[in-house]
This record gives sequence, C-alpha cells and structure tokens, in this order.
Amino acid sequence: MLIGEVYGKTGTKKFRFYAYKEIKKQDFVTIKDEEGHWILCKVDIVESISEDRKNIKNMALSEVIGYREDGILKTLKKPIRPNSLVYSADKKIIQETLKLDKSGLYVGLLDSNKDVEVYLDPKSLVTKHVTVLASTGAGKSYTVAVILEELLDKKIPIVILDPHGEYISLRFANDEKRELDLMDNYRIKPKAYKVVEYSPDPRVNPGSEQLTFSDKNLGALELSQISPSNTTASQKGLLFTAIRELKDRGEYTLKDIINKIDQTESAAKWNLLSMLELVKDIGIFSDEPTQIEDMVVPGQATVVNFRGIAPEIQGIVAYKLIHDLFEMRKVGRVPPHFLILEEAHNFCPEKEVIVSSKIIRTIASEGRKFGLGLCVISQRPARVDKNILSQCNTQIILKITNPNDLKAVSHAEGMTDGVEKEITNLNPGTALILGQGLPLFVDIRVRKTKHGGTTVNITEQPKTGKKILSFNTIPKTNIESRLGALKILYYPCYHISADSKTYLFEGMQGNIIYNEKNVIKQQELDFTASELELMKVLTGEMNTDTILERSSISFGELVTVLETLIEKYIVKKRTDDRGVDYYAPENSFKVNPFSERPTLVIIDGDILKPKLTADHISEKAKALFSKVDKIQLAYYPYFMGKDFMIDGITGLKKDI
Repeated sequence: MLIGEVYGKTGTKKFRFYAYKEIKKQDFVTIKDEEGHWILCKVDIVESISEDRKNIKNMALSEVIGYREDGILKTLKKPIRPNSLVYSADKKIIQETLKLDKSGLYVGLLDSNKDVEVYLDPKSLVTKHVTVLASTGAGKSYTVAVILEELLDKKIPIVILDPHGEYISLRFANDEKRELDLMDNYRIKPKAYKVVEYSPDPRVNPGSEQLTFSDKNLGALELSQISPSNTTASQKGLLFTAIRELKDRGEYTLKDIINKIDQTESAAKWNLLSMLELVKDIGIFSDEPTQIEDMVVPGQATVVNFRGIAPEIQGIVAYKLIHDLFEMRKVGRVPPHFLILEEAHNFCPEKEVIVSSKIIRTIASEGRKFGLGLCVISQRPARVDKNILSQCNTQIILKITNPNDLKAVSHAEGMTDGVEKEITNLNPGTALILGQGLPLFVDIRVRKTKHGGTTVNITEQPKTGKKILSFNTIPKTNIESRLGALKILYYPCYHISADSKTYLFEGMQGNIIYNEKNVIKQQELDFTASELELMKVLTGEMNTDTILERSSISFGELVTVLETLIEKYIVKKRTDDRGVDYYAPENSFKVNPFSERPTLVIIDGDILKPKLTADHISEKAKALFSKVDKIQLAYYPYFMGKDFMIDGITGLKKDI
C-alpha cells in the first residue's frame, strides 16, 4: 500500500518522506531502488508540520535496513532517490529481510505488524549471552519464562538462580482463562515442563531437594573466596600450608583443614578458624553432596530456589554452584547449558565486589568458549556490573523509567535516539530486542506455562475450626503454588517432657523420632519392659546381685535380659579376679531429644489414629528417663502429593 514520497536530502542509511496516511514510529516501510530491489526500512521519528491550520503534513525519518540476496543482508551503495514512492512493508518482505527463522525461539509478534512472528536465534542467545532489563512490573520475568519455554522445547538444559521461586511454575500448564483466550492469536497451546527444584534449606522451601557441595579437597583460593570476611596474608599462608600438607596424605575434608590449622601455634589462626567454622556451619557442604550432573539435563529446568535464604548465603551458594558448573563444563562432564541469573544486581553489583562477582565475570568473558550461556536479569541495570552487561550480545529491554537505569542501557548496540525515547513509554509486555540484527519492538507472546509471580492477598482471613496439637509448617498454599494440589496427613506421635528435655515418640510402633542435620530419623525401641528397666538401672559397673537388688527383675529373667542386651551391644561384660560385672558403654544407647515444640493448629487434612496409647508410651518413657513431666498426643504433619510426600517440618520431599 502506497503511504508516502521521499523528499529532501537523502543518503544510504537515512531518508525523509511525506506520509499520505497515518504512520507510527517503528513501522516497517519499503521502497524500490534503481536496480529493482525492495529495500526494507523502519520509521524512527514521526513529525507533524503545518503551514496553516488546514494543511497538516506528517513527515517521517526512516532508517534503511537493506535487502536480502543469496541469504546475505545487503546495504545500499547509492543514496535513496528523492521522490521515490514509499509503501508499507508486507509480512513476506519483513520476514525474509530480517531472517525471522521459524526454527528459532518464538517470543512474540512484531509490535508494529501483528502478522509477523518474531524468532530469536538460540545459538546466538545462549553462546553470546543475553540481558533482560526492565522496571518492576514491566514483565521481565514473564519474558524470560517465554524464552525458557522455547529453550526447553529444544531440549537445552537450563539452570536458574531464582531469589523468589518464580520459575518453579514452569512445571504447570497455563490455566488462566484470560491468557487461554489469547493463545489462538499467538498460535500456541498450554504446556508443562520438567522442573527440578533445589534449595540450600528445604525447611524454608518445602518440597525442594537439598543443595549441598562436596567438602572434599577444597582449595585454599576457593575457601578464601567463600569466607564471610576477607582473609589476611598470614591467614592465607596458614591455609595454603595446611592444605598442602593434607594433600600429601591424600583426600581431606573441611573438618581436616580446621583440625590441621588448630594444631598450629600461629596467633593468626583464631580468626581463620572462626571463619572456617562459619563456612562449615552454613550447612552447604556435605559428605553426600548434590550431583551436579543431575542438575544439567537436556529438556530440564533446574531451579535453585533462594526464597527466604539470607543474602550472604545466596552469594556463597551462587559462587560455588557457578564455579562447579564452569569447571565441569570445561572438561565435558556436563552438556552445554544456559545459566539464568535473576536479580543480577545482587550477585554482581557495579560498585562492590562480593563473593559471586568474580566467577560471574569469568562466565561472561569465557563461558561462550565452552558452551555455557548466561542470562542476566535485573530491574536496576545501573547497579549491575558494566563489564558483565557489555559481554551480553543480545539485550531485551522492557519499560524503564529511572534516569540512571536509562543511561545504563543507552549505549547498547543498535540503540538510536528514537528508540531510546520509546523505552520509557513501552506498554507492559512489549520488549525492545537489540543485538540480533536490528532493534525490534516485540509484543511478547503469552506463556504456555503458569505465571509464578503472585501477589499476597492481605484481606484473606485465617481459617477457623477444630484444633489439634501439631507442629508449625509453611502454609499449604505456598507449597501448592509450586507443586500443585496437596493434602495434609497428620501422623500420631507423643510429645514427652522428661529430664529437662523434650522427646517425640511415634504413635504406631513407639519408636523415638529425632532430627539429625534436618533429616528426620527413627530410633527403634524394640525392648521389653525388663530390658528397659535394666538399661535405666545400669548406671555403672554392677554384678548380678546389685542389679537384682535395684530392680524388680527375677534372677531367671535377668540372665535372658543380659544376654539379649549384650547381643544388641547395649551392655558389656567384664570378667576379672573379683568376678563378673556388667556395664553400659558410653553412648551405647542414647535417647535423642526433639527440640521442636507442638502448638494448637486448625485441622486442615486427615488424622491417623494412634495404635499405641499414652499409657503404653508412658511405661517406655518411665523406663528411659528419671522424671517424666508431661506426655501429650501431637501430630506430625506431612504434605501428600500424588506420588510424593513432603515432611512438614524439614521440607524434604520423598517419592512414594
């Protein structure tokens, strides 16, 4: 369709034209050159002028893009001829010239021409890095999720550092009616993807796998890097010396390093020991670490959920995980993959160096050589390390209003004055994409998956109803938003106060329940009443006469009881010139306490009935403890899914 005519001074890159019809900035137009090529151009600036009130003319400044010949985008060698006719560009010319390859990542439609689908080159995106920058609420996380859906469709492994747990919703197909109604416009359908969730603390993020790292053979530089405070030269010297000596002996652990430094006589060791103890106490190192290979799987999104995790721990975990991913990728132990860094200003800030800064700089500059792509996301681009932003070849920019943030993106490749002015006026969901040929304004398509960003309803009132004694858990709705519909199962237990401590006995078999390093374990109490009585009586070395005197056990029964407890390594026998004595070795049977205390909660699930009565548990407790103060029926909560269960206290997930 004819829309205008070129006038005035022209060139090979820009020209002006009078517009006969209404035009808008970023519209695509085309003209025919002297050799018969249809040249694609884009409107950058639109102005209206009038010599009087009746004669108003629209004039436009247009940028020349070029034409495609033999697969190559060619630019003009001769200026546009004045008086050339200007036409609106049709879908075919736009697609062919911009080379919007349908084998790429489908992210949306051209904002100026909704008939044209926009595809991004996955190879360029992943290997040359990408930034997604926008003000809060402009749609950056939504846009990233659209890109992730496309990457997962192409079986590209994804690892996401997610401070808010937003991307876990990739595991759910979109069921929002408003968005379902729009899907036909974008020619897509709802879909769910494989998501595996990890967290440094599953108690905060129930249902996640615990993320830990190996504490074996840690290097001095690595320990210095993750230390909560800067190490001095003398402390580094101690660390290097200790590790060098341990290496000569073979494999070593973090505990070995601490013990080795503790043996030195240097005054510098005390602060170093404190720092190393802090690193150990963070709980991210284990002798049974997470297998990094399981986190990088084709077609899988691995989400490291940092929601509720202290910022300093987030930084240490980010450093260690990215470091391990990079080292394993360099030797081919994990496939090429895409690393998503949400809230990047917290992991690689512009004006300070934190624990994770250096490794992220390394990935930005060297990751592409090894097939490790980086996606940097932030609502405050001015606060992100400029060295890292400059390494990202593709920039996806949504609405930005802060002047400092606008300045930070103004030097992006392909940015023009006209384009820069548009950024502050973009509608939510409209993105400027730079670096994949030329600037494109794109109406981002709706998600195939459910959006994870939800707002808390402050007017929601608490439930009322019958209450039972149970243990506080994270609200069920918080877990359901990530894992789908769940049901709470209340498992019967008996909470006991005895000898100034608290204990938990399960109500089916009477075993002792205890928490060891955030893993709930059971301690069997497979003892008869006489065996329990003997265990209580045997406080030192005793012969049979003393035992009979202090207990109600008969002589005939005592022989059997002693034999049984000796077989169970609860009791040992010592024979000497004075005769035979029996004693309980230290820690032969130690009842583990349970520190969590029950409170009244409103029933929100199914309650199991205990098989054992309080009287039965009382007998066992009185045989184990000197003084039993209180026994209460209390219920241990589990969140039950279709084929898994989540411990309501530790948050650990288990398949069933």
